[in-house]
Amino acid sequence: MKSLRLTRHWSQEQLAQLSHLNVRTIQRVEKGEGAGLETLKSLASVFEISVDELKSEIDKDNQPGGEEVFNSENSITMHKQAKEKVKATKFFYAFSAFLITVFVLFMLPNYNGGENTGPLVVVFLSFATLIAGLAIYVFEPFDENWEKAKVSKIVQQQNEERRLENKR
Repeated sequence: MKSLRLTRHWSQEQLAQLSHLNVRTIQRVEKGEGAGLETLKSLASVFEISVDELKSEIDKDNQPGGEEVFNSENSITMHKQAKEKVKATKFFYAFSAFLITVFVLFMLPNYNGGENTGPLVVVFLSFATLIAGLAIYVFEPFDENWEKAKVSKIVQQQNEERRLENKR
């Protein structure tokens, strides 16, 4: 279960909030100290998997050497993803510099005191659209980490509202 939690970048406290369980319960389950059916159902629903799949993940995590294998595989995967991200960022900056250079070299000789402003504006907007589209593709402002953070924030707000209602 720890591997499932870590792949989602959740702390034990966050998982406890999402599953409506105690942090101590999460710690016990991660150590392999058995869990009741209701606890497993709650955790499985948070991870969006079946109870059987959750049990097999817990067993896998509690096998000797299971965590080291997960960490090394996870480390290799993360390293590859980081390399791909760096290459994409490098391409973005190089391509943006190329487009800006082409625009400046095109604009200077063809400006003619404002006579060609219309076509230059069209070219500028085209290049700006290319750069913006590439930026969205490369920097992924609305990726799954953003989505997870938003879901977590909404769940926390709902939990706060429930606590306030229970206090009344």
